[in-house]
Amino acid sequence: MYHLAFSILYDEDESKDVVSEVFAYLLKKDVVLRAETAEQFLLTSVRNQCCDVLRKKQVRERFFRLFSEEMLQQTVIIDDMQRMEELLRYVDGHLPPLSLQILRLRYLQEMTCQEVADTLGISRMTVHNHLRLSIEQIRKYFKTIAI
Repeated sequence: MYHLAFSILYDEDESKDVVSEVFAYLLKKDVVLRAETAEQFLLTSVRNQCCDVLRKKQVRERFFRLFSEEMLQQTVIIDDMQRMEELLRYVDGHLPPLSLQILRLRYLQEMTCQEVADTLGISRMTVHNHLRLSIEQIRKYFKTIAI
């Protein structure tokens, strides 16, 4: 019985536990074995118990894998939110009002450069220049704090 369990589980302690559980079940339920079917019954019981152990392991591993993935996603989301808040604080405190307005219209309201230009009554080239300078300033700031 032990050898069958070990050939399925590849773990000495778990194999011993499985055999013990089979005998504990037989004693608890007061099962009477017939001599001609006893060996087959015991081996089948061990095999079934091993299958239960493997199923429980798979469920446990799946749970831990999903839990780990969820925790990783939460960490990434929190990091992204913190970075976004830091970016918004920097932009609000360091960019000129027109550049700030252009950034908000372009990226938060998802307007095209032409739509931003039309809304603010400025040229499309002015919008491009403000965006370019603002993004350069933001990159420079975040490179200095990342070091």
